[in-house]
Amino acid sequence: MKRMKRLTLLLLICILAAPSSQAAAGTPSAGKIINRCQKASGGNAFKRVKSVVMSGSLKTAEISDGRFTLRSQSPDRLRIDVDAGSRKQSECYNGKSAWRVDSRGLRTLLGVEAKRLRLEALLFSGRLQDLSRNRVLPGQPQKTTVEGRDAYAIEFVKDDARLKLFFDASSGLLVKQESQTADGLQEVFYWNHRPVEGVMEPFSIKIKDGAGEALVTIDRVEHNRAPEEAAFRYPQVEGSRPLPELEPLMKSIVANQEKIEELREHYTCLVTETERKLDGSGRIKESVTKVYEVTPVGEEFVERLMSVDGKELWASERDKEDRRVQKEVEDIIKRREKKQEKKDRAAARGEKPEEDKDNITILDFLRLSEVTSVRREVFGGHEVIAFDFEPRKGIKPRNRAETIVSKLAGTMWVDEDAQQIARVEARLTDSFKMGGGLVASISPSTAMVFEQEKVGGEIWLPSFAEANISARVLLFAKFNRSFVRRYSDYKKYQIDSAYELTGPKQKPKPDNER
Repeated sequence: MKRMKRLTLLLLICILAAPSSQAAAGTPSAGKIINRCQKASGGNAFKRVKSVVMSGSLKTAEISDGRFTLRSQSPDRLRIDVDAGSRKQSECYNGKSAWRVDSRGLRTLLGVEAKRLRLEALLFSGRLQDLSRNRVLPGQPQKTTVEGRDAYAIEFVKDDARLKLFFDASSGLLVKQESQTADGLQEVFYWNHRPVEGVMEPFSIKIKDGAGEALVTIDRVEHNRAPEEAAFRYPQVEGSRPLPELEPLMKSIVANQEKIEELREHYTCLVTETERKLDGSGRIKESVTKVYEVTPVGEEFVERLMSVDGKELWASERDKEDRRVQKEVEDIIKRREKKQEKKDRAAARGEKPEEDKDNITILDFLRLSEVTSVRREVFGGHEVIAFDFEPRKGIKPRNRAETIVSKLAGTMWVDEDAQQIARVEARLTDSFKMGGGLVASISPSTAMVFEQEKVGGEIWLPSFAEANISARVLLFAKFNRSFVRRYSDYKKYQIDSAYELTGPKQKPKPDNER
């Protein structure tokens, strides 16, 4: 939808600067602690490690012959496998999506769990490098102890995910990590570091979580092995129903989309948008929630502000908002008429109408993307087809929209029966520059989520959208914001031919009252 396109561009540009945090007096800065860890771990040899395979034996209170394997690959791939008898678990972030298999079965992780696993992958496979580029924000270091030894704790933040790392105050080495998972607090301790090709690696690992305690003894560590892409991909499930061919399915979705486009123009809804401004540590320093009434006008949608942080607008604010909305409606009609005139003139000359430079179809998306790990999953109570995607190599974008898509990686969920896209997760794999970077440079850490659901038994409409945006604007200003939009109260609505929108009918309030 055109309104959604403009919203995306607005989200990418309109963000607020985030100040940097400082360490407490008497405590080294986060940067110094991280640099010391890198040097203690092997310096340049440590930084040159692009992949690690680490395996060993595992013991718990119940079993003594378990196995543990960790694989990491730069810049953001991480897989951990634990086999402890009845407790078998694998979890992985593969650069596009996060998945886990445990007693509950195999599934793609969503929300905070997926973000946490991606943060862990960025930190460990990246060897604590490129934190700024990936918008991983280290917090203020805290003095503490780890099993009786002095240490410094730093909480790393990315979007809604947090991971705390503990560095030994004496050796500088990483000795512990701590995070909140869906099953509660998880602590991982690293001891008995030994050199492997000039790099200090832990040979004793202790894992403490809600399931108990496990002791791992590492017996093999390999660096810079040839890439193992298959090891990180979503596992194939034996006996599952055959998968459809993706391109014909997407063509059906495009055709179905064209059929129901007119139906979209007959639904109003409410949108609740929460905008959070974040500080340099990724913590919320300001938050505002606005509610909009959304009305269709042709192929576009007009949003009328109804309330801010639960408070209705003053009478004068409502009048001003009504005038703004009416002008926006008039502008939409003028643009539509101008566009139609161009089409008519082109048709009279026997020419094709000029293409919208920001327009891109699902089939264009497939042409620009490399699709992997096609599988069946359950989402929103319905069976869907899910697949991961990343930029296809050697493709030259033809316009601005294709340039953006050619830098995206993520996961898409498609309802095969309804022939609709149910959910999309995407993030930039490279910076996107506007005006050659003079206007804005959007960080690779920028990520978005979009969901749809069936409304009125006849049409799929937006239900949820999220954007976490980092950028540098006009070369100097650094920005960090998050947006969450929730769509509700869809109602079928027929706007009159003149598109005259009137304000909500309610008793006016004096300007000095809320």
